[in-house]
Amino acid sequence: MLWGCLAGMSIVNRELDTAENALASINEIDKVQYINKIKELPSDASKMAGLAIFSGQYKEAESIYLNAKLYYRAIKLNIKLFKWERALELALMNKTHIDTVIAYRSRYLQQLGAVEDIDKFKQFADKIEINWETIKEKIKKDKEAEKGKANN
Repeated sequence: MLWGCLAGMSIVNRELDTAENALASINEIDKVQYINKIKELPSDASKMAGLAIFSGQYKEAESIYLNAKLYYRAIKLNIKLFKWERALELALMNKTHIDTVIAYRSRYLQQLGAVEDIDKFKQFADKIEINWETIKEKIKKDKEAEKGKANN
């Protein structure tokens, strides 16, 4: 029980190494792996957002991403949470990754064998060309830009 308390307090205080050790001591391997992923993130903002996600504070994580102008990460968070309309709203508001949201939504529906039922997505389905190579390149550039900001 003490290791669990130490892990919780360490996460609140952003002491990732201590949290990692405490979680490892109670065999929470998936959480240790997630802490390691957070530690590898390039910017302080993405690390803070990662901790917010770890704590289930998704709105706070989105806010951190948006304040740091990490629009792709905010959009991807909503995609992972299946908040499709919010992801599209963020993409439209920031004029970036609209094709990314449409592409992920399309892939999701194909996997389910479902038909699009959200009007906003129907509106863009015919207008946006899905090119995964272009999308991957755009994501890569965004991640490299984040690393560049973090290094400066």
